[in-house]
Amino acid sequence: MFVPAEILEEFTGLKRPSAQKRFLDGLGIKSTERADGSLAVRQEELDAHTLSKPSKDTRRRRTLDLSLLSRAS
Repeated sequence: MFVPAEILEEFTGLKRPSAQKRFLDGLGIKSTERADGSLAVRQEELDAHTLSKPSKDTRRRRTLDLSLLSRAS
């Protein structure tokens, strides 16, 4: 599902797709320019940056084993 152009304009406060692209790039939001010049932004991508919905990426990071560093002395 893609974000409608009206929502994208409201979010960025900008009308031109080129200006919207610069704004989204500055925030780190991935977007794709279509052949007609409009932008395609996935709803999940926008939600992840605006905290509208919780991220589905719930992977836990492994803790580092630092025991080898303490033995080096």
